[in-house]
Amino acid sequence: MGIVIRKTISTSIINYIGVMLGVVNVLWLQTAFITELQIGILSYITDVTILLLPFILLGTSGLPGKFLHLFEKNKERNQFISFLFLVPIILLLFVCIVVFFFKSSIISLLGDDAIKYSEFLIFIIPLLFCYGYQYLIESILVSKSLIVYSSFLKNIYRRVILMLLLILYSFNYFDFFQLIYIYVIAHFIEVILLYLFFKNQIEFNFNFSKLHIEKPLKKEIISYAFYLIIGISGLVMVGKIDSVMISSITDDFKLLGVYAVAFFIATVIDMPKRIIYQIVLPIMAKLWSENNLKEFESMYKRMGISMSIIGIFLFFLIWYSIDELFLMIPNGEIYVEGKWVVFYIGLSKLMDAIFIPTDININASKHYKWNGVLIPFLILTTFITNYYFINNYGIVGASIATAVTVFLYSIVKYIVVIIKLKMNLLSREHLKIIFTSLIIIALFWFKPRILDNNFFEIALNSILITIIFIGGNFVLKSSTEMNELMVSNYKKLIGKK
Repeated sequence: MGIVIRKTISTSIINYIGVMLGVVNVLWLQTAFITELQIGILSYITDVTILLLPFILLGTSGLPGKFLHLFEKNKERNQFISFLFLVPIILLLFVCIVVFFFKSSIISLLGDDAIKYSEFLIFIIPLLFCYGYQYLIESILVSKSLIVYSSFLKNIYRRVILMLLLILYSFNYFDFFQLIYIYVIAHFIEVILLYLFFKNQIEFNFNFSKLHIEKPLKKEIISYAFYLIIGISGLVMVGKIDSVMISSITDDFKLLGVYAVAFFIATVIDMPKRIIYQIVLPIMAKLWSENNLKEFESMYKRMGISMSIIGIFLFFLIWYSIDELFLMIPNGEIYVEGKWVVFYIGLSKLMDAIFIPTDININASKHYKWNGVLIPFLILTTFITNYYFINNYGIVGASIATAVTVFLYSIVKYIVVIIKLKMNLLSREHLKIIFTSLIIIALFWFKPRILDNNFFEIALNSILITIIFIGGNFVLKSSTEMNELMVSNYKKLIGKK
């Protein structure tokens, strides 16, 4: 797990530079230069695209991490990857045909605001192409531990482009429709850059000749892809269906814009989880295939402790500075309506981070088929909770629905791993983490605002949380790997001096 933490921190540097750029884009440039309605439109286009993405990829983005290591010969590897590349384009052509014949009927189902701003929905098709191949190529690179370049494109290139477009838009160089048009073109350029890097690193050439795979392996690949489609589509639905239902139930893209800003703030908690998943899944899949169950379980437990500390730490950083943050952003009086959205979405992201090892365990082991059993429950819960809570509590209701759904789903997955794999994620180290968490909660329950400057107040809160929570877990030795990493980095720092 030590090597995983080192890789995670190394990759996190580039990702958190991207987060900072995203913070500037979403919390300062977007709120200053475009309206909450326009933010809602941009969010809607992106969310619908991601919602449709699993049905374009059909599980292909999950296959490299699980199976690519079995195709070591260049010819077989090229045949396998060529097949993966073929699937999204065929399905995208099918989507285009459906849209061409049923465009009016589809749009009418999405609500009044979707009809009113339907000219923007055309961008969903090209974005589907771009996102599909970005995810697919990235998954192949990740299976070979080549993650930095794709992270750079996704987290820095993409956000720098949007930043420049927002600034140019503020000077009236183009209108909002043209802004999105250019942004989509930038995504096409990103796909080309990613493909060129991939081809150089993997030494790939298209080969569409028939790949001969033994029947048991072929059956397992098809089965895994099928259950992955179900699993990923359900998880994406939990993350994105709230946006679509907010717009269709409230018929107000402005509310969606407020929700999108609040949602973005909470997603900072999600970043380490995504990196961990990308890095650890291929390792865990290999351990399982080698029947190294002792190391498999050990990594599972250590990952659970580390992710609990990281997730809770980030949640505290965000929540205990949220009032100051809304005071700092342009037009904050509009977006402060989303304060409790941040809280509930933050809780859902925290729960997701704590239980991400159960996801990895299920997908890396022979029990991946449980995705097919659990996802219908997840989808049904998502629709019921969103419909009820949005109708009664608006955008805050959507965030409550997400938190409730993720909580129930996480607990069910946890129970499945206990029953099927006889592995318990939680340990007595988690009691130490809970203890330090309660100290933070008690401190900020009584702590008054000390400084007049919002930025300095956020800095003070962050320092207190770091010293007490991270320092407390270091002293209590909650995570051996994190302690070793902190000591090692400190020694290197002293050595440089």
